[in-house]
Amino acid sequence: MTVKWIGKRMMMGIIVLLIVSFLSFFIMHAAPGDPAAAFYGGNAQTLNAAEKERISRVFSLDRPVIAQYGTWLAETVKGNLGVSYKEGRPVSTILMERLPNTLLLFGVTLFFISIGSIWLGTTAGMKAGSVWDKGLSTVSIVTSSIPAFWLGILFISLFAVKLGILPSSGTGDIGGEGGFLDKLRYLLMPATVIILTHVGIYARFLQESIKVESRNYYVTVARANGVAEQVIRKGILRNASIPYLNYIGMTIPSFVGGSIIVESLFSWSGLGQLTVKAVVTKDFPLLMGGILLTGLIVVISLFVIDLITYLLNPRLRKGDVR
Repeated sequence: MTVKWIGKRMMMGIIVLLIVSFLSFFIMHAAPGDPAAAFYGGNAQTLNAAEKERISRVFSLDRPVIAQYGTWLAETVKGNLGVSYKEGRPVSTILMERLPNTLLLFGVTLFFISIGSIWLGTTAGMKAGSVWDKGLSTVSIVTSSIPAFWLGILFISLFAVKLGILPSSGTGDIGGEGGFLDKLRYLLMPATVIILTHVGIYARFLQESIKVESRNYYVTVARANGVAEQVIRKGILRNASIPYLNYIGMTIPSFVGGSIIVESLFSWSGLGQLTVKAVVTKDFPLLMGGILLTGLIVVISLFVIDLITYLLNPRLRKGDVR
């Protein structure tokens, strides 16, 4: 059953990537702009019609869009993502240069958001009506309402411009003079912005899940039969964690989307910033590679969350649901 479940999830992930790539490819080609700008930048306006036609012919941009997508998909399956119009280098090479930075930012923020929301949500949820319960409800509304770009600008103004204790942009060089601590200084502000704008809403969801679970009939029966409170709390938290994990899974795409904004704001040299630049320059191969790799990160993250949920919920293993 487990093998069948994993195979089903993998197939769903492949279908999602195909749909995302298909829609992205057609929307990208329908958007206004000239790919020649990726080659010549501001000088693209000086090109005549014949030169632009030659560029389109060389890169098969004069073919029907569906034919271009078919060619791109066939090459992608072979591991060939093409060559960047702007940089003239293999897209796969460029993406691998940016991937570690994106994984670092994504991994660090998701880890601290998970730890923080579990601690805050559990504490507030188990103490219904307390200061923790009411306080988290208020704080989560405030933090989730703050736009990430506004908080990022505020951080830059305070910590980089006024106090001068943190760099305003960039990623540093982990192999440079500063080493890991230098990398950490560049990571601190963008990671903090993402954590502060997400941890509250995740904690609030877990808080409410625990409160709902605590009112279930089995909890009342367990307490009436003298079951230890520690055992009851463990059961409540286990059952409440399943909708919490599902909620994280549902919000992963928007979480990644918000990270792209933060990457651009802080010039964090990751896939998000790279994708934004590719959109501006109409660098089709680089843009499609960035979208595909970002989608793959989302699909893998969802698969891991589904796997944890599957292991926690015995009904899934018995095939009672889904």
